[in-house]
Amino acid sequence: GVDTFLEVGPKPALLGMARQCLPDDTGTWIVSLREGQEDWRQLLQGLGEWRIQGGEIDWVALEEGAVRRRVQLPTYPFQRQRYWIDDARLARRTAQWDRSGHPLLGKRLQLPGTDEIRFESGIGMLLIPWLADHRVFDAAIFPGSGYLEMVLAAGADVSSDKPFSIRELTIEQALILPEEETVTTHLILSPADQGYRFQVFSLSEESLWTSHVAGQLNIEQEAIGQLDAVDLAELRSQCPTEISAAEHYQFCQEIGMNYGPGFLCVKQIFRGEGLALGQIELPELLNHEIDSYQLHPVLFDAALQVAISAIPNPSGEIHLPIAIKKLQVYRPVSARFWCLVRIIESDEKTIIIDISLFDEDGIPVANAEGITVTHVDRETIERYFRKKSNDLYEVTWQASGIETGATKDEGPGSWLIFADGSGLGKELAGRLEAAGDTCLLVYPESTKDSKNDNIWSVNPAEPAQFEGLFADALQGETPPLKGIVHLWGLDAPDTPELTAETLAQAQILGCGSVLHLLQAHIEHKQSAKLWLVTRNAVGVGENQDSLAVAQAPLWGMGKIIAMEHPELWGGMIDNPQLTDLLAEISVQDNEDQVAYRDGQRYVARLAESKIPVSGEVRAPLTPDHSYLITGGLGALGLEVTRWMVEQGARHLVLTGRRGPSDEAQAAIKQLEDAGAKILVVGADVADQAQVARLLGEIAEKMPPLKGIIHTAGVLDDGVLVQQNMARFEKVMAPKVAGSWHLHTLTQGMSLDFFVCFSSLASLIGSSGQGNYVAANAFMDALAHHRRAMGLPGLSINWGAWAKVGLAADLDSQQQARLAAMGIDTIDPEQGMLRLGVSMGQTEVAQVGVAPMNWSRYLKQLSGVPAFLSELARMLPSQSSASFLDELKEIPPEEQRDYLFTHIQSELNRVFGFDPSRPMDPDTGFSDLGMDSLMIVESRNRLQASFERTLPSTLLFKYSTLDKLVDYIASEEVLALQSSGEESSKETATSAEQAADESKEVLNKVKQLSEEELAKLISGKFRASN
Repeated sequence: GVDTFLEVGPKPALLGMARQCLPDDTGTWIVSLREGQEDWRQLLQGLGEWRIQGGEIDWVALEEGAVRRRVQLPTYPFQRQRYWIDDARLARRTAQWDRSGHPLLGKRLQLPGTDEIRFESGIGMLLIPWLADHRVFDAAIFPGSGYLEMVLAAGADVSSDKPFSIRELTIEQALILPEEETVTTHLILSPADQGYRFQVFSLSEESLWTSHVAGQLNIEQEAIGQLDAVDLAELRSQCPTEISAAEHYQFCQEIGMNYGPGFLCVKQIFRGEGLALGQIELPELLNHEIDSYQLHPVLFDAALQVAISAIPNPSGEIHLPIAIKKLQVYRPVSARFWCLVRIIESDEKTIIIDISLFDEDGIPVANAEGITVTHVDRETIERYFRKKSNDLYEVTWQASGIETGATKDEGPGSWLIFADGSGLGKELAGRLEAAGDTCLLVYPESTKDSKNDNIWSVNPAEPAQFEGLFADALQGETPPLKGIVHLWGLDAPDTPELTAETLAQAQILGCGSVLHLLQAHIEHKQSAKLWLVTRNAVGVGENQDSLAVAQAPLWGMGKIIAMEHPELWGGMIDNPQLTDLLAEISVQDNEDQVAYRDGQRYVARLAESKIPVSGEVRAPLTPDHSYLITGGLGALGLEVTRWMVEQGARHLVLTGRRGPSDEAQAAIKQLEDAGAKILVVGADVADQAQVARLLGEIAEKMPPLKGIIHTAGVLDDGVLVQQNMARFEKVMAPKVAGSWHLHTLTQGMSLDFFVCFSSLASLIGSSGQGNYVAANAFMDALAHHRRAMGLPGLSINWGAWAKVGLAADLDSQQQARLAAMGIDTIDPEQGMLRLGVSMGQTEVAQVGVAPMNWSRYLKQLSGVPAFLSELARMLPSQSSASFLDELKEIPPEEQRDYLFTHIQSELNRVFGFDPSRPMDPDTGFSDLGMDSLMIVESRNRLQASFERTLPSTLLFKYSTLDKLVDYIASEEVLALQSSGEESSKETATSAEQAADESKEVLNKVKQLSEEELAKLISGKFRASN
């Protein structure tokens, strides 16, 4: 029988009577509409009741006409762990904002000593849900009409009931809304002629203020007179082409303007020559709030939508308003009205329109004059709103002298000089000794085989000998160690004389000795800084001669020392004369990447590349030649192969150490079905004989080889104190030996391109990846060297890839950590576009490709590195107080709690968790999942917050949140008054005990795998609890 009853009508009148005819608890009774309840909400409520009872729903019919938006979900399988919505957390995020005032303008602040008027508000999708329905591509964008409403509301507040208008408004920058957080905004009114100047700012999570709009708020002196009605029927007759709402929103979606239910206001549009008439109606779910606004942002945004139909747009460009000459609201705007858009003038770049709003009787209610609209191509706007702004970078070298007066004033001390065979180290020692210092010269074992006075020798491949050097040479009456200068890289063979064997030996002499030197340096608790000296290891300027590529990995390694042990880092110096070298090690200069050419000092800077990203620039690919992709059987290699086929290549050679997987075979078959010929060759590019065999097979079976893309690579991450030379050699083999073999065995061929897939890490460093960064630095130098030889060469420093590549294998927590660090991922399609653009450049040897949030990235560092100072200079200035400034304003009895919350937040960011996530104060960090790389990152973040150097073993010594907070609060760091005498004594005792243990810990750490290290830390932490 029938057991479900639906009443169709304005209110439930019959259901009550019907229920009296049946026993209690019989049937399902569904109300379609109810007084006092929004119609759409009530309909969804009834639909939900029907579904709960097992009823079927025609979802296609329900969703017809709705605009959908993509929702981000985890990329890994669900693990049956419950994640309930945290109502308390959402409440905390919204509780600070008083919603009794205007929804967007917020509350007026009382400011002494100024005639400015300032309003503060919190804007976000949790507070104003309809904001989630205004999207450009995937990003929620605060609508431009929202700024207009804020100014209109401010005008109503300050105009004393006089009429007012907005004049000369300019839109400076879009506000991209976070999905869950609330953005602080300020509207500032500054007195000016005829009214006020206004600006609207937002405060980012990096505590940076950004200006979004500016203009003039005029207080009119004359009242608005009677306005004549227009003939809407006559206007409609001038617009013969009718566009339905469905057609309009379908076109909006195609060009990337994604509107949700809250912004579906356009009911119909009539288009004519240079004008459009639109009927607009506020969605019913927003009717209850129309009286809260002067001109509801959703309504004026709909008027701007009608303008889309008035503007000819056959190519599907996006049109954005950038300025408004005048806007005035004459009377309250109702939920239903008509909008007329007229094109006033246009040229190739901009269009100027007027928009008039009329009520249903044709009486004007508002007018906007001189709206300047600019057209932007889809790729440009997509790149911006997908937060992939200019993501191409290059290394530049700027002439820069050493600052006068920066010389360090220290007493006599000793210097450890790892001297080269050419005599520069010996000359340096002579000059330092003449100034009163003691110098210990250290040579590779094959050069000096006995100790004589202050001359020592060690085997670069033997870490124990470096430990012995520090134990023996720096004891007794030896003055305190002032610095270490490493010059062994100068003894590496020049590139023309380099062979595969001498290249491998050079890596032991260079990277091997620096690794073992650093480990011994840390173990013996020395604090002296380390400088690495090379000769022509980096390309400076366009007229660079042949590079000494065997020395280049030292530059990669130096960047990791700077990140993992900044307190021990002096810098890298390329091609100095004796006086240059003396000056560099004697000054307090934050420049740590320095090169000398013809007596001029240059410093390295990372800058945005001027290469235009355009699909018109094509890679030199033809169907008549063959192309080699090493590592071509991996996910990234296959992505490159697909792209090359799409670009016209038809003969591809893919190599790998192992045979193709099932997925690779399927991808290869698909490409072959599309007309490509794919040759798969098993080969290890680190083996010279196998590379020679590979090239022979290509010559025998394929058309002439015209290009190489070298993508092969492996990872074996670990902080430097944990690394050993075997792990370095494993990672360096495919990149150093592999690229070298490809270079030497093909330099007689007429190639169109020779591309190495390097890493962003070799530009900016990456903690825990010393071997990987050193290997990529070699490929960067090799590309410059090939260009100097007149051969094609390009090294691309890729950031983290999405879906493919080594970074794609990271788990969700690790990916969240990357995002928290400001490192976004590269969409494969966008990455391939940039590959083609880079390959199409004839004069570029190296380019970085990485979508970065530099504000977020720099915030985690203890200071802005000189290398990144140009990029930092382009960011908005930071006007908020530092953490230490904030801490000073906290009452002493509350400072420890404030410190606790801050440290917990910083560690959560390292873990990839929500910063407000509670952390057990007594659980060991290892038990919480912290690995050795996180330990380094945590310490660096805390150094940046506290503006102090912290010990490298910080999280080993203070292994729980409570202990760490106690130490930071103690006299040794911040000296908080509330830390307490007893706590200070305990901390001091703990520090002494930990210091005694640190040598033993570090001895063990170097020999351990990542898993063994985690177990050791975990055991140590548990023992200390």
